[in-house]
Amino acid sequence: MLAHTLFHPSFYQLNEAELFSKIQIELVNRYSLDPKLASEMAWDLIEVLTAVNGDVEIFEKYFLH
Repeated sequence: MLAHTLFHPSFYQLNEAELFSKIQIELVNRYSLDPKLASEMAWDLIEVLTAVNGDVEIFEKYFLH
């Protein structure tokens, strides 16, 4: 998972496990997804954010509240 090694600077403020948990919980609560599916989706989203050097602070502000 090369994408996990190329973090945007905002990823350093959150550890990857915390970000994963927040995303998974949000997916389960907001969209009533199965926790296993939400888990897979959360990791996929983290990979996409890291691949495009996404700004996690903005992501948290508008999605993770």
